[in-house]
Amino acid sequence: MLASQTPVPASSTSAVDGTEAARFADLILLVEDDVATRDWLTGLLSSGPDAVRVVCFGTASDALVWLVGHRPDIVLIDLGLPDRPGTDVIRAAATRWPDCDILVITIFGDEAHVVAALEAGANGYLLKDSSLDNIREHLAYLRLGGSPMTPRIARLLIRQHRDTRLPVGESGLMALDMGFAPAAPVVELPGDLSQREHEVITGIAKGFSYAEVASALNVTTNTVRSHIKSIYLKLSVNSRSEAVYEFNQRQALRGKPPLV
Repeated sequence: MLASQTPVPASSTSAVDGTEAARFADLILLVEDDVATRDWLTGLLSSGPDAVRVVCFGTASDALVWLVGHRPDIVLIDLGLPDRPGTDVIRAAATRWPDCDILVITIFGDEAHVVAALEAGANGYLLKDSSLDNIREHLAYLRLGGSPMTPRIARLLIRQHRDTRLPVGESGLMALDMGFAPAAPVVELPGDLSQREHEVITGIAKGFSYAEVASALNVTTNTVRSHIKSIYLKLSVNSRSEAVYEFNQRQALRGKPPLV
């Protein structure tokens, strides 16, 4: 079921001037079956000086059809949809459009729903409570590579991580000219960072921007952002500083030196 907005072709979502580029996103796919919540979020996000185009659906099936030919910057999705699980849409969006960011908004705060959503490809998880009061800030943080989470959800993930903690392999070292020295091959265990993720977090720990890390690794900034999302998920953190701290804690458990 399509709500108030008309779908916008992906080809029209590119930033074309300074005003457009300043937005945290150009096009948001909102999948929410509750009409009141859907209308409130649509009105909030599509108005004001940094208004964003919002395409709304009330079912997973309609959203899945739309995703075949349209690339959103952000998918904002409920899990309890009437026809299919929201995780079906999350998985489809993450697979077809890996550069888009996916934020869950739901009433479900149990471990099973949280883990299923994150494993499907969600980058953040907010409960439908006061967490939504600052939804614009959450979405801007999401686009910067962060993982917005309701504090109760973050605590749940930290507790789960402590119960299943595994050591992390060594990180590649950065060369003096801001390039990266080749890292020795790392044997990965479940939950470990990959060799490229080691290189990314090393650059972040040294204070380099995503663009600088991308240049040093000869990849795109979006690729670095994707690695950052994976690092946050593996380390169960929500920010750069937390990621570096948690990585160093794991290094200490293995008797290895910290990044900084």
